[in-house]
Amino acid sequence: MSRPPSSSDAFVRPPTPAGFDPSRAAERAADPRAWRFADDARAAVHAVIEQRRDIRRFRPDAIPDDVLERVLTAGHRAPSVGLMQPTRFVVVRDRGTRSAMRTIAQRERLRQAERFDERAGHFLDQKIEGVVEAPIGLVVCCDRGEDGAEVFGRGTIPETDVYSTACAIQNVWLAARAEGLGVGWVSFYRPDDLRELLGIPARVEPMAWLCLGWPDERPVRPGLEAAGWAARLPLRDVVMEDRWDDAAPVSARARAAGASSSAGRDGLGGAGPDVRALVAARDRFDELVTPTGSLGALHAVVERWASITGAAPPAQLRAGVLVAAADHGHVGRGTSLFDGTVSGEILAATGRGETAVAVLCAAGGHRLLAADVGLRGPRVPGVRDLRIADGTADLVGEDALSAAQLRAALEAGATLVDELADAGVDCVVLGEIGIGNTTTAAALAAVLGVAGPERLVGRGTGSDHAGIARKRAAVEAVLTRVGGRALGGHEALRTAGGLELAALAGATARAAARRLPVVLDGYAASVSALCAVREEPLLAEHLIAGHRSAEPAHGLVLAELGLEPLLDLRLRLGEASGALLALPLIAQAGRLHREMGAFRERP
Repeated sequence: MSRPPSSSDAFVRPPTPAGFDPSRAAERAADPRAWRFADDARAAVHAVIEQRRDIRRFRPDAIPDDVLERVLTAGHRAPSVGLMQPTRFVVVRDRGTRSAMRTIAQRERLRQAERFDERAGHFLDQKIEGVVEAPIGLVVCCDRGEDGAEVFGRGTIPETDVYSTACAIQNVWLAARAEGLGVGWVSFYRPDDLRELLGIPARVEPMAWLCLGWPDERPVRPGLEAAGWAARLPLRDVVMEDRWDDAAPVSARARAAGASSSAGRDGLGGAGPDVRALVAARDRFDELVTPTGSLGALHAVVERWASITGAAPPAQLRAGVLVAAADHGHVGRGTSLFDGTVSGEILAATGRGETAVAVLCAAGGHRLLAADVGLRGPRVPGVRDLRIADGTADLVGEDALSAAQLRAALEAGATLVDELADAGVDCVVLGEIGIGNTTTAAALAAVLGVAGPERLVGRGTGSDHAGIARKRAAVEAVLTRVGGRALGGHEALRTAGGLELAALAGATARAAARRLPVVLDGYAASVSALCAVREEPLLAEHLIAGHRSAEPAHGLVLAELGLEPLLDLRLRLGEASGALLALPLIAQAGRLHREMGAFRERP
């Protein structure tokens, strides 16, 4: 380890360029609340929020240009997902246009009144003269852009542009209240009528016509509340914790959800991210003699490792490597180029130290546990014999495992992890041996709802076109058998899994309970982890993707787990080999985190 620099010769941190965050991790750690406003400013913000009102009556006085600009600027500064900035403003001063808008609104108001039955008269009492009385009509629009344009942050929730524009409307309203202006939101119109009135193109969503002017009323509570239309609900009646539950009063919902969540965590032995350790690791990165973020994905690796173990990865990393082996009943249908006897031969070679996983474990000083949890044929010398059954049933026509076999496989994986953890390993690496298990992995991913067979079935161990067709047919048959519905993790394993994959799922859960990082290998091991995560989502926080294999669907499964692989070497070997190749990278990330010099801060 190099000599730490003295305070006199340490690299002084360069000044922060204008427009970037000048704060340092040490400052933020010393006082996490230091970004707050002073008490009087904070009170003013809350007063503006509390006293915002919907105004119906306005004075005719003009709004000075500087006041209008401040209000519009507040709207323009509103947050938008992906900084897409979809909000557009149309300032309507023309009295004829405002009169036409009142006619549009009045027409719709009369059409809507009949929906309220005996409350129709009360509804019509809510006047809309402000459309003409207010000196300005402010139309706030969302420009959604051209169809097919990719916008950051809108890929899975297309409406985020609309939500962003709603934030702009709120900013306008609060800024106007601070200026003493009144705002009235007119919602009685058909969007196409407003488009025609103002020449708004079809791609643009007119979200609000706001009447803007000096108020001729100063209400102390919402107008509809004062009119007896409705009352504001207590906060406790609109807040739920952790999950939605319509079946009980909110206060009981919150207590029940909290109890349920705590029970799950207790069952995992306290698994879940240690946020303080994660932030401490990030704070250390802030001190290093390197530009912020310059270590790329290594930052995320170190932070995740610290969130699991409480510290950065050790520079001399010793892994516990669990390789589970089993055979699969569907191989008799031609879903693999090889028969099940090859699984036993590979496991035997592993016991003799001849396979890739054995060589890499020996070279890295890792502890290897290779176990037969479900092979067919003779027992394999030199490996752990935990055979539960002679392979699985043919998943095409029946469930692959019985409930008892699934329980035994999950427990076998957990027991093997306990043995590795008791030996003092720094992490667990999961791998598998099982001819045909890429078909099983595809079937599992399919019944978990990751994608359809056409995207999940790959070549595996060198299948040709006909072999891929047979694999796909097997997966489609499983989907048909379960009725196309998505299954839970354990139900998926029982229906379409393998004994080695179930063992790896049990190993994943136990490693998390022992606060050990789980470094995943290929497609099959990742699908096993996904089964475990579907049973307990918190387990995902303990996973690291060692690599992405040549199986095209492996990337889909990693995305489902929210993981980015450290390596992409087009491997299709299995046995935990790809994950083992990633371990030196993880160890060096920890070394950099510990041993790099720190900036000396300017006085």
